[in-house]
Amino acid sequence: MRRFVVVGRTARSTPEFKLQDLPGTSGRLDVLVRCVRAALLCSHTIRDDTVVYLVMLGGPPRALRIDGALAQYVRPDERNLAVLVQKSLARVTDREGFVELRQGIAVAQGGLDVVLSDLGPATPYVLDEGGLDVRDAALSLADPVFFCGDHLGLDDAARATLAPLAPGPLSVGPVSVHAEDALTLVINELDRRRAKFR
Repeated sequence: MRRFVVVGRTARSTPEFKLQDLPGTSGRLDVLVRCVRAALLCSHTIRDDTVVYLVMLGGPPRALRIDGALAQYVRPDERNLAVLVQKSLARVTDREGFVELRQGIAVAQGGLDVVLSDLGPATPYVLDEGGLDVRDAALSLADPVFFCGDHLGLDDAARATLAPLAPGPLSVGPVSVHAEDALTLVINELDRRRAKFR
């Protein structure tokens, strides 16, 4: 199992955004949607060993969990993924923790705190441009969780929350890349390492 937590500092946490202008009306929720595609989808299939959490802080904090082992009809195009997020945000309830909306899709009120409560025991890593190169890191393949910021990166509060949990920041190379590309590079590294043990 591998999990990815993407924190959207400005991503709208309510369903009031236009699908035809996702970057302009959603607080850059498009960045998070592309991260879902990068983490969960590969050629002609969905990764059944991956869970993605989206933390949306552009409004009342909300979180969405997509479990690749259970989710169905997850399409690779940005618009359909945005529709999935929009419909999920429209169904937020007052109940505590994650509430399953349909198989493999759950939503919760709260931000990083509710995600950390849901993760349970895991090995956390924070993706950061100034960190140790992921190729040189001793990664746990058992239950890694990777935390990534959106186009603005993680804010100071998130960094302070994660600092005592993670061994140290990891980078994906010497060049700054988009959030979804960073996830792709981490996934590729995990795939390569896992293939060595088969």
